[in-house]
Amino acid sequence: MTYKLAIFDWNGTLIDDSFANHAGSNATFAVAGRAPITIEQYRETMDFPLIHFYNRNGIDTDTYLSQTAKFNDAFMETYKKEQEKAFLRRGAMEMLDHLLDHGLTLMILSNHVQEHLEEQLARLHVHSKFKHICGNPVFRSEEITKMTKLDRLQKVMTDNAYDAKDAFIIGDSLEEPEIADQMGMTCVSVTWGCFSEERLRKSPTHHVIHELSDLPSILGLGSQFKLES
Repeated sequence: MTYKLAIFDWNGTLIDDSFANHAGSNATFAVAGRAPITIEQYRETMDFPLIHFYNRNGIDTDTYLSQTAKFNDAFMETYKKEQEKAFLRRGAMEMLDHLLDHGLTLMILSNHVQEHLEEQLARLHVHSKFKHICGNPVFRSEEITKMTKLDRLQKVMTDNAYDAKDAFIIGDSLEEPEIADQMGMTCVSVTWGCFSEERLRKSPTHHVIHELSDLPSILGLGSQFKLES
């Protein structure tokens, strides 16, 4: 198969920031009067829509929706501070260049707020590598209670006449396998993000990888490249 479009999740996939997301979530729990959770508990309970994650950790829907702004402020204040220590996943720059050298179009499809997403891409010097950067325009209760990635991706695919069979999507959550399954595209899941490997392997994903350097060989896009130490 010849791929033409590579669709990347951002947080927990290309940027190695699961620790910052975990810290932000615990800041939210503190505001709600809940005990912090471990990174293992975080990876076992994280989900989209996000309201499911909070429900699983003791914050009911009515409580969260009535205090969305306060909880979001707590998360973002901690996340923004912690994410300054987050960098690209090892092998990310080499892998993106490898795909570009093979003629693929690159896209970011993220649940992160668009403005902050683009700031992170610029800080890590990869903004120019992506033709499409698709985040959430704002953070509202809608993003807590429903998933919007599929709708946003379908619009980009339609507007640019992309064919799903020529694309693959890669991410760290259960959302990417579901999107791939619905759209008929290949999915690759990564194990270093916000979801446990066990949960990913139970999903309809096609591949599970531990390093970005594994991506080209499993998709027939050249041989595995060597990671810089």
